[in-house]
Amino acid sequence: MTKNKSEYQNISSDFLLKTLVAYDKINNIDEVLKDFEVMANKKILEQHKYEIYYSESEKSWRTYLPDDTKPNKRRPIKRRSKENLEKEIVRFYMEQAKNAEKQNTLEALYERWLLYKRDFTPTKPKTIQEYTCEWNHFYKGTDLAKMPISAIKPITIIRFFRKITKDREYTHKRISNARAVLNGIMYYAVEEELISHNPVADVDFKQFAYKPVEKQEENVFTQEETWKLLSYLQSVNEPYSLAIQLSFYLFIRVGETKGLRWEDIDYEERTIYLHRQVTTSRALNDDLTFSKCETVVSDDMKGHTSHGFRKQYLTDEALKILKKAKRLNPFGKYIFEPDGRIMTTHSFNRRLKKYCREAGVEYHSSHKIRFYNASQAYDGENLVAISRLMGHSQVNTTLHYLRNVHKETNDISTFSHLGLSGVQRCSNE
Repeated sequence: MTKNKSEYQNISSDFLLKTLVAYDKINNIDEVLKDFEVMANKKILEQHKYEIYYSESEKSWRTYLPDDTKPNKRRPIKRRSKENLEKEIVRFYMEQAKNAEKQNTLEALYERWLLYKRDFTPTKPKTIQEYTCEWNHFYKGTDLAKMPISAIKPITIIRFFRKITKDREYTHKRISNARAVLNGIMYYAVEEELISHNPVADVDFKQFAYKPVEKQEENVFTQEETWKLLSYLQSVNEPYSLAIQLSFYLFIRVGETKGLRWEDIDYEERTIYLHRQVTTSRALNDDLTFSKCETVVSDDMKGHTSHGFRKQYLTDEALKILKKAKRLNPFGKYIFEPDGRIMTTHSFNRRLKKYCREAGVEYHSSHKIRFYNASQAYDGENLVAISRLMGHSQVNTTLHYLRNVHKETNDISTFSHLGLSGVQRCSNE
């Protein structure tokens, strides 16, 4: 059975080299490839599970081939010679392999991976929706998406990302998100035994060109802006205004703000217990479309660790805000219920943007209020306490939230802990 030379390109280079050494007296590569063909055909015939036999009554060689459309999941075939029958068996399995390869393109596996993430992992619907956004932006319709999984090598991935990053259009974080999607699909392919190794793991993503990140110090509320905004909001007595104001007095996420209930307040201890969050999500349907947006109230805090459950101290200003909210909504289940419903993050930020414009300050999202609060509270020594109040499981995460503050100790004083100075210091203590 004659094959094109390109069909043997997947043979490993080490194996090919050893074989060529073994055939060092052969000058014609076609002879080597023909031996490869014989070996491959022999392997296929060894794995054929049905008996190959000669029928005297029909004067022909017979066997069966798999066929899911038949009652016994098989169909008979016969040929006059054993050689021709074996050729038909090989042709059948080769065709099956080609069809399987077509069904296992990156694009086809992405679709199966999404359903797998939905049905067999704790991945949240919002995260799955983010995966689809990254896929549609970076991979959909590309040559890479149409490639068989088995054909995707580290160099394939390197060239793909070099092309899309050459103009520094994307930040490192955005490319990391795109990488996460490809990495997830490839690990799924390993799990399904379609490939033996994830090629993404062999790619160093530091080599690509990224868009410079904006100056982070400028991407947060300043003290002056906060003062102007809160002063303006004191005269605006409605749920969104009060929720925005309270956010500046707590280390709280917007999802946690939306989920606050009256029962969470301990007036004697002057604390409010954060143990609930409200999120919105769109579930993935079997046809890979998404359902309508639904509001989900969950006791599973962000990060899925116990660090999310925490108490917050209520200052005099925070208590005043809650008192106003009680007058507005005395019988509601949740503290903030505009129009008798739980507020959404989108509506919260839309109202925050409106009030920033009216107060004459630059708009920053609700998430940036947490950046401001962490930065304002930091005194150089209380990072662990802030991290706990922020609900972070790692202090390094909290460091990311500090803006316009000096995060490091003085270099000169740090050197005073070294050598004899350090020993003397310890002995004095």
